[in-house]
Amino acid sequence: MMKDYHWYDILQYTALLLMAAAAPVGWRVALWVALLLALVSAVKVVARRRLGNPALTPALRWVLLMPIVYWAVLAVSLLWSGDVAAGWAVLRLKATLLIFPLCLLLTDTRYLDAVRVRALGYALVASVVGVFLFFAVKAGLGLADGRSFAAVTGVTFDPRHHAYTAMYATVAMVFVYCALSAGWTAMRGWQRGLLLASLPLLICYVVLVNSRAGMLAMGVAGMACVAHLAVVRRSWRLGVGAAVVLVGAIFAATQLLPGHVDRLASTLENVEQDARTYINRSNWNAVCQRPWFGYGVGDYRSAQVAQYGADSFDAGTRAAYNAHNQYMESLLAAGLLGLLTLLLYLLSPLALALKRRSAFRFPVAMLTVVIMLNILFESMLERQMGLLFIGFWIVETVLIMSVEENKFVRMQKS
Repeated sequence: MMKDYHWYDILQYTALLLMAAAAPVGWRVALWVALLLALVSAVKVVARRRLGNPALTPALRWVLLMPIVYWAVLAVSLLWSGDVAAGWAVLRLKATLLIFPLCLLLTDTRYLDAVRVRALGYALVASVVGVFLFFAVKAGLGLADGRSFAAVTGVTFDPRHHAYTAMYATVAMVFVYCALSAGWTAMRGWQRGLLLASLPLLICYVVLVNSRAGMLAMGVAGMACVAHLAVVRRSWRLGVGAAVVLVGAIFAATQLLPGHVDRLASTLENVEQDARTYINRSNWNAVCQRPWFGYGVGDYRSAQVAQYGADSFDAGTRAAYNAHNQYMESLLAAGLLGLLTLLLYLLSPLALALKRRSAFRFPVAMLTVVIMLNILFESMLERQMGLLFIGFWIVETVLIMSVEENKFVRMQKS
């Protein structure tokens, strides 16, 4: 309960819970919630009459500065952009990355403990499962109307972009595993049951939306969780059991959804003929012409289209066809400096967790790996669907580590 906390802390925590649940529902909802979080945090600053967050160590503050630095590097690239208006449009789009670190840097989050931070993960899981069940019921109604199983799965199962929804579900799966692994003995039976029941639903979600990147990330995350269970937690029986369940799920998918699995297998076997290979080659050709500083945030999209045309690639007729690779997008926009700051943004929480030997280094590592794998195959920081989700959950890793360090400080004082 939060009855002993100030009203502005309760408001901010409520906004954080809503933010954790909002992205899987829809980016418009998430954007409004992000603005609400910013407003509530500003009200909190005025009410407390104090700026700054005593819950953060200097190292954590540096981690929170990384998304701001990444955005600032893109802003600087306006200096060598011809189309300044287009550049400002991109910067306004990506400005949502600034909301979450600023809220934490400027407002006191010492009221958060491990239970309340963990509840943010539960909010994500509940939201993703709820959205999945909604589309599952919708697909079931389609089957009842005589549509084929193939017609109600794949890109038609969830009409939103499948790569993003698969990422949401995979991150939720990672949280479920980490929650079960860390708190199994302390949980009540119904809590274990709900979390265990969510796993097959989340796996089905990733498979049914037919995202190749999502299935790959889910497989990597699944194998990492099995290894963690067997080696780190030293639960060999559970590790073997989890491996059997994972292999069984893959086998069941090959039988129930052969088209989905064949699509992934075909991509791996014929990677040279895949459209994304041509897209990445064409973008790489553009990068090689201006590797150091890129084309500028205002011109890189037009440079992409021009290169598609020069390479006689059909996507040259579609200005909206991005690189399907966030690392490539950053190279095009701001060159090597853009790529370096993107990597610092994504990897700094993990680097700090490993350096401090944080008890939460495995969940931080898994979140980082899932995000970095997904943006390798999709430019997820070019849409609000990705900006809001990734921006919030990278900052969430800082909340996790700050709670751990605050607990240590409280123990030292007591």
